[in-house]
Amino acid sequence: MFARSDLHTGPGRIPPQTSLALRRRVRSAAIPTIGKSISTFQSPARVSKVRSEGCSDGNRGCEPKELRRKERPRSLLASIWGSRIPSHSLLKYFSEAPEIFPASCRCVFMFSNRVVKEPQTSRGPEPDIDPVIFMQDEASELSIAARSQPFRERRRTRPVEDSRHEALDSIDRLLIHHEKTIEMLRADEDKYRTMFEEAPVGMFQLSPAFQLLGVNRMMARIYGYDSPQHVMAEVGGVSPQFLIDPRQLKELKSSIEKSNTAAGIEAEVVCRNGAIKWVSLNLRAVRDACGQIGHFEGTAEDITKRRNASERLRFLAHFDALTGLPNPTFFQKQLAEVIEVARRKSRVVALLVLELVRFKIINDSFGHGFGDCLLQETADRIKKSVGKGEIVARIGGGEFAIALSHVNDAAEALATAQQVVGKLAGEFCILGHSLNVSFNFGISIFPYHGADGQALLQNADVALYAAKEDGPNKARVFTEEMNAQMIEELTLANGLQLALDRRELFLVYQPQVDIRTGNITGLEALLRWQHPELGLIPPAKFIGVAERCGLIVPIGEWVLRSACAQAKAWQDAGLLAVPVAVNVSAVQFRQQGFPEVIRCILRETGFDPKYLELELTESLLLTNADVVFSILKELREMGVKLAIDDFGTGYSSLSYLRQFQVNRLKIDRSFVRDVAVNPDDAAIATAIINMARALNLKVIAEGVENEEQLRFFQAQHCYEIQGFYFSKPVAVSQIAGHLRAVSIQPASSFSVN
Repeated sequence: MFARSDLHTGPGRIPPQTSLALRRRVRSAAIPTIGKSISTFQSPARVSKVRSEGCSDGNRGCEPKELRRKERPRSLLASIWGSRIPSHSLLKYFSEAPEIFPASCRCVFMFSNRVVKEPQTSRGPEPDIDPVIFMQDEASELSIAARSQPFRERRRTRPVEDSRHEALDSIDRLLIHHEKTIEMLRADEDKYRTMFEEAPVGMFQLSPAFQLLGVNRMMARIYGYDSPQHVMAEVGGVSPQFLIDPRQLKELKSSIEKSNTAAGIEAEVVCRNGAIKWVSLNLRAVRDACGQIGHFEGTAEDITKRRNASERLRFLAHFDALTGLPNPTFFQKQLAEVIEVARRKSRVVALLVLELVRFKIINDSFGHGFGDCLLQETADRIKKSVGKGEIVARIGGGEFAIALSHVNDAAEALATAQQVVGKLAGEFCILGHSLNVSFNFGISIFPYHGADGQALLQNADVALYAAKEDGPNKARVFTEEMNAQMIEELTLANGLQLALDRRELFLVYQPQVDIRTGNITGLEALLRWQHPELGLIPPAKFIGVAERCGLIVPIGEWVLRSACAQAKAWQDAGLLAVPVAVNVSAVQFRQQGFPEVIRCILRETGFDPKYLELELTESLLLTNADVVFSILKELREMGVKLAIDDFGTGYSSLSYLRQFQVNRLKIDRSFVRDVAVNPDDAAIATAIINMARALNLKVIAEGVENEEQLRFFQAQHCYEIQGFYFSKPVAVSQIAGHLRAVSIQPASSFSVN
C-alpha cells in the first residue's frame, strides 16, 4: 500500500507520477460519474437542490423511483476504465485498502453498483455501514438484502464537494497501485523468462499427450538444434524423435502416476544429426484445481561425457585395456561361474595357462610398442583358435588363461593346447619386424586338480613351470609330483633368503692338475649349502632356485669376494699361487655394472686379477653378443682370465670363440663320462681338443674319475684334468695342505658329492 504523504491530495489534484493521458482520462470520466454517484446517495429532496445549488446543504426528501431508475449511474470505476475492470475486483481493492479509500467513497461505490439497497424511507438516522462485510460470498449478500431494516440517512457534516475530491484522490491512488502491480508482474515475468531461456540445463514443457509445448536454448543445443523455434518446428513429440528406447516413455509415465515426479532418469537419445547422447531427465506433473494433469515440466542435462567416463571405468575394472580381454579379477569370477555350472552337470572344466617365452626380453629389445602389438595379435589368435563359448583372459604381462568348458578329459585339453600352439606358431609381422614366438602351457582339470578357480589357477601355474623345463612350445598337465617339487622349491627359496645371514653357505675347492707332473695348476671354487633341517644341499638343487627368485646376484657376489679373499690369504701365507676359477651366473653377468663389481672386489681383497678366472656358459655368450663382447673386453683389460664352462652342450660357434678371445675351454663331464666306451663321446672330446689347439686355447677335461678316462685324454694330449681321480672338492684346510705339497697324488677312493 502507499502512504498518504506520497500523493497529492489537494482538491482537484492528480498525483504527478500518473501519466498525462491517464490523468486526463480519469478526470474526464470520473468527475461527472462521481457527481451522479454522490447525488444518488443523497435523499430525493436533496437531489434537486444539489443540482440547482451545487454542493450547499438543503432539505432532504425522497426521489421518485422512476427518477432513480432512470438516472441510476453506471459502476464508478467501470466508467473510468470503459467497463474493462469488473466491479467486484475494484471493490476488493476498496475493501483491502481502508487507509487509501475513505468510508464515504467505498459507500458511493457500493450503492452505485447495487451492493446494498437504496434507501426506502426519507427520514431517520443513517446506520453505520462497514463495506468489508460486503466482500462475503453471494449468500452473505442475499442475507443483507433480505433484511427489512429501513434505511435511515445520516446527516452530513461536510460539503458534497469534499467527498467528490476525496473520491478522485482515492481513484488516483488505486490507479497508481494498479500500474505498479502490473509493472512488478511484468518484471517478474521477464526475470523468470530469462531464467528459463538462459538456464545452464535444458528445460522443457510437455502436454499431457507428451507433445512439446516449449523448450529453452540449452535444450535445443543438447539435441543439436539452432534455437527453440527450430525444435518446435521440427519435433512433434518426445518419442520417437528423442528417445531411442520407446519403453522409457512408459517408464516415465508410470513413475509420474505413482509419485507425480520422475527424477534422475538416464535415457539414451538421438540428436538431430543422428548422434547418440545420454541425458539425465527430471520431470514433474503440473495439475489444475481439479487434480487433472495440465502439463509436464522438467529439465534435461547432457551426461554423455560423464556416462562415457563411467563406462570406461567400468570397462577397466573388468577388462584389460590393451587386449580387451577379461582381467584377472573378472576372469576368476567368470571361472567360478563356469565351475559351478560344471559341478551341477557333472562335467569337467580345463584351465590352460599360456605364457610367451622370453617376452620380457622381446619387450625390452624391440620396445614397449612392439610388445603391446604382439600381445594384441596373440590375443586375437588365441580367441580365433578356441572358438566361441570359451573364456580367454589376460592374467599377466605375457600370460593368458583359457577356460574350456566343452572338453571331456585332459587329452582333449592337450589337443586344444596344441591347436592353439599351431595358431601361434606362425610368424608375427609387427611394426616392420618379423618374429617367431614360442609359448608354454600349463593345464589343470576340474574337479581332479582343484575344486575352485583359485586352486585350478595355482596348479596350472605349477604345470606351466614344469613345461618351461621341457623347452619351448611344450604343454604339461598338472600332477601331484609337480606340486611336491614346487613346494620343495618354495622351501629352498625361503631358506636362501636367510642362508647368507646365518652363514649356512660355504665354499669348497677342487684342484685342477697337470697329469704329466701331478702339480696343481688351479682351483675351482664350488658353492655348498648346509641347511639346518635338510642337511647338505648340492648346488644343482638350489642354484636354479636362486636364479629364479633373484637371489643369485647377492650370492654370486659373496662367492667372488670369499674366493678372492681366501686365495689372497693363501698367497700371503706363502703357499702356491694358482688361479682360482669362479662360476658366474647368466643373471649375475647381465646385471648392470658387473665389471665394476669385479673391480671393487679385487680392490677390496687386494687379489691380483691375473689369478682370477671367470667361467661362463655358451648360452650366456650367445645372448645379446654386442653387450657381452663389451663386458668381456672390459674384464680382459683388467687382467681377468675367461673360460667357457660345459663346452659342447650349447650352441658352439667358432666365430664367437675367436671374437670373444677366451683363455680356456672346459669339456663338459657328459662327454667325459663315457669317453672310454662310447665312440661318439670320444669323437666329440677329440674334436674339442683339436679345435682348442688350433685356436691356441687351453683345454681342460672336467669330471675325470678313473684310469681309462685319464689315459684317453693323455693320448689326446689334453694334460689338464679336474675330477675325483685326483681329488673331490675339499674344505679350505685340506686345500692348504695340497698347496704346500705343490703336487697331488691320485686318490685311492672317492665318491660323488
